Amino acid sequence: MYRTSKKTHLLLIAILLMALTAVACSPSEAEKLNKTGNDAFAEQAFQDALAAYQTAQIEDPELAEPYYNAANALYRQGAYEAALEQMNMALSFAEQETLAQAGYFNLGNTSYNAQDLESAIASYRKALLINPDDQDAKYNLELALQQQQQQQNEQEQDQQEQDQQDQEQSDQGEQQDQQQSDQGEQQQEQQNQDGEGQEEQEKQDQGEQPSEEQQSENGEQQDQQQNQDGEGQEQQDQQDGQPGEGEPQEGQPDEQPGQLNELPQPGQRMTEEQARQLLAAIARDGETLQERLGQIFSVPWQPPVQDW
Repeated sequence: MYRTSKKTHLLLIAILLMALTAVACSPSEAEKLNKTGNDAFAEQAFQDALAAYQTAQIEDPELAEPYYNAANALYRQGAYEAALEQMNMALSFAEQETLAQAGYFNLGNTSYNAQDLESAIASYRKALLINPDDQDAKYNLELALQQQQQQQNEQEQDQQEQDQQDQEQSDQGEQQDQQQSDQGEQQQEQQNQDGEGQEEQEKQDQGEQPSEEQQSENGEQQDQQQNQDGEGQEQQDQQDGQPGEGEPQEGQPDEQPGQLNELPQPGQRMTEEQARQLLAAIARDGETLQERLGQIFSVPWQPPVQDW
């Protein structure tokens, strides 16, 4: 059996250790691809850089740097949603705080440009937790907070304007409904009046007989009219010489011509009519005026009550 010497054995071990150290220190294929991508990125060849980073991810899926660099390349091209996905992958594999802090900072920038202010604010705060002295992260955080407040104010103002418009439209709708309701009531009232007028006209045209109550009222009115007519006729008969209460009945002698209708009272002057009647009576009877006046003004004799 072939045996090696002890010195030869030690030499072989030393050669093996040197080979292992050289392998460990040499860059991996993924790292080489990542470096190639960085060179293209520096020349602003973002699409070539992105291709190198994606190949490096295939070579070493758990290496954080190719994801981080791919996110930056996508960000420069404006592909913010794809950049967010790559940055989240980088953070999931990041072992160094420096890379994690830079990853959250870039993640905040990507969310801010995508108008996702809430996510941007959260990312900036995570970056500051890792490195509180990062001035860029502080500035971007304040900017995102101001932008968020401005958006909230605009939304509140828009909501107030919308509420005001809704209220105005509601008021206009209520006014229109009220007007329509009023018009409907007026039309209904007019229709009712037209219907009543039409009904009365139809009754007149058809000669509708009055009801029992109306007939009774009409009969009472006729009786009252007849009574009034009778009273008027009676008064007319009295004026025309017809016999009435307290007047002479037919067959009784009327006053004779020349007879005084009414004698004057003592001390009272005769009227002109009474004087004419007196003269006519004297002429007819042959009495003298003195005799007639004596008869008129004579006082019937009565014996005195006492013997004077």
